[in-house]
Amino acid sequence: MEILDKNLSSQQEDAIDLRHYWNVISRYKWGILGLALAVTIATVFVVSAMRPVYTASATLMIEQKQGKTFTSLDDVYGSDVAGKEYLQTQFEILKSRELASRVVRELNIAQHPDYLPTLEVEKAWWQQIDWKQYLPAGHQQNPLPTEDEVFTKLVDNFMTHLTIEPVRQTQLVKINFESYDRQLTAAVANAMAKAYISSQMEARVALTQQAADWLSSRLGILKTNVEISEKKLQDYRETNNLVDTGSNDSVLGLSSSQLLQINQQVVEAQFKVAEISKRYGPKHPASIQAELDLSEAKKSLDQAKNDALVLSKQEFRFQELQREVDTNRNLYDTFFARIKQANDSLELDTANARVIDPAVTPTVPAKPRKSLLVGLAFVLSLMFAAVLAFLLDYLDSTFKSAEDVEDKLGVSMLGMVPLIQKKKKDNSAIYFLDSNQSGYAEAMRTVRTSVVLSGIDKPLKRVMLTSSVPSEGKSTSSINLAVALGQMEKVLLVDADMRKPTIAKVLGLPPHSPGLSNVVAGTSTLEDCILHVEDANIDVLTAGLVPPNPLELLSSKKFADLLETLSGMYDRIIIDTPPTLLVSDSLVMSKAVDAVLYVIRSDTTAHHTARSGINRLLAAKAPVIGVILNKVNMKKAARYYGTYSGYYAYGDVYGTKKKS
Repeated sequence: MEILDKNLSSQQEDAIDLRHYWNVISRYKWGILGLALAVTIATVFVVSAMRPVYTASATLMIEQKQGKTFTSLDDVYGSDVAGKEYLQTQFEILKSRELASRVVRELNIAQHPDYLPTLEVEKAWWQQIDWKQYLPAGHQQNPLPTEDEVFTKLVDNFMTHLTIEPVRQTQLVKINFESYDRQLTAAVANAMAKAYISSQMEARVALTQQAADWLSSRLGILKTNVEISEKKLQDYRETNNLVDTGSNDSVLGLSSSQLLQINQQVVEAQFKVAEISKRYGPKHPASIQAELDLSEAKKSLDQAKNDALVLSKQEFRFQELQREVDTNRNLYDTFFARIKQANDSLELDTANARVIDPAVTPTVPAKPRKSLLVGLAFVLSLMFAAVLAFLLDYLDSTFKSAEDVEDKLGVSMLGMVPLIQKKKKDNSAIYFLDSNQSGYAEAMRTVRTSVVLSGIDKPLKRVMLTSSVPSEGKSTSSINLAVALGQMEKVLLVDADMRKPTIAKVLGLPPHSPGLSNVVAGTSTLEDCILHVEDANIDVLTAGLVPPNPLELLSSKKFADLLETLSGMYDRIIIDTPPTLLVSDSLVMSKAVDAVLYVIRSDTTAHHTARSGINRLLAAKAPVIGVILNKVNMKKAARYYGTYSGYYAYGDVYGTKKKS
């Protein structure tokens, strides 16, 4: 059961908070709407004066490098990373200053009205004054910008309106350009795309041309080398009388079979010498002839060997020169083929990008989106105004409801008295008897009932009214409470505000008539000082002559005795006293009364002010029985707080005007 009570209490607190928020919005609704409308109207004027900005976009597809005739492992495992790096490189090239500068020159952007420098005649008068002439002597003025600096600034301004947006997971890129001139937007976007394609073509052609030029320069050197090596070979052949037979074994005219044949002759000659020597002897002419033949064969053999050795050396040198010729010729043929391939590339090479979707002249501005800005301004200003309303409500520390009184002061509220709209010529303060102020009369009856019920066991005869500061309506409340009680009882209204008495004046009583101060001082009798107000059916004891020290008079034994005497003569005594925070009169008189009513002005008196006043009374052990929340705008309260609408309409619904 206890848990259920806690839940219900929590729900009630939440409901009260939500209702409070709604009440704050209701309270400041016209201010919130007014601020929102003012900001919205201002936004409409500002947006209307803004120049429309147009945006055009060209879509470019950047292709990868040309495919190869075979696929390598690097192509299989590294193509994705390499492709991303390649595309990212191309995106950065599109953003480059060099490309932007090229388009600026091509389209002659410097002569466009939006990029022309501000003329002197368009500057304000204070901008045309050369303030530097008033600086101390020797001050170096900034030199005029050069053409390069002006162009650099122009390109910087141009690039701020240019954006490059890659399309994710594709090889597409969008080139966007914004400008006040819608024709220029499309021209720039398309020019950027064409400039990129042209720059890529020029770069590739330049690289190919550079390679072709280098190959051509090398080809000339290789051709010279071929000619020199061939000449060396030919000179060597002619010098050594070498004949190229076309056979690898007899390039120089002497073969191994010839050596074998000569060697065979030597062997046969040796065999013949040995055979003849056995048959005829060494001195036989046949033996001598055989020896001569053998000697001749050996000489032929030795000569052939020497010739073969010389020819071998010549053949080695010949082959060396021949290889040099072949090498130079192969290099020459290779470079010649490369040059032909490079020349073919110059003719057949294509760009790595192409325009997929060219930019067209926009018809609708991209910004400002006027309807969106106006709507956004209205919503944001509405939110800001609502936040401002909550801030003002948070900073507003005045009393507006019974909850405020009870929460901030811890004292019961005896009644909530409505604000009276007085006419200029109306000086009367008795609103209780006014037929047009039924709501006020009913509020006073509520206060009267609260006072009477607070003293059921022991009637509260002497009732004192006070407030924190002046102008809270305590004197008016004292008069009308006395009139309300006078419908039922014999009532005396006492003006104890010796410092600034007002009751005699507002009730139209004779001025300078004797009153409270005269009775206490003994200069006048009580019968001479008490005045009767016939319409209100009450007696009034005015303040009388203002004494030099009111506090001493009110704290005297004669004043206490006077109250005792008056208590025996009247059923109820209503005493109007000075504000608590200004003087100590009310604190002194609070010890001689049965009840203290504290008057607080709605929407004016701050929480801490009222709390200080009541704390002073409680510290003096004053019998504070409750608070009267005075001058409440009941229509406003009914509209803002809902709960009090019944208070305002109570008198009208029940037709209460003059009830006793």
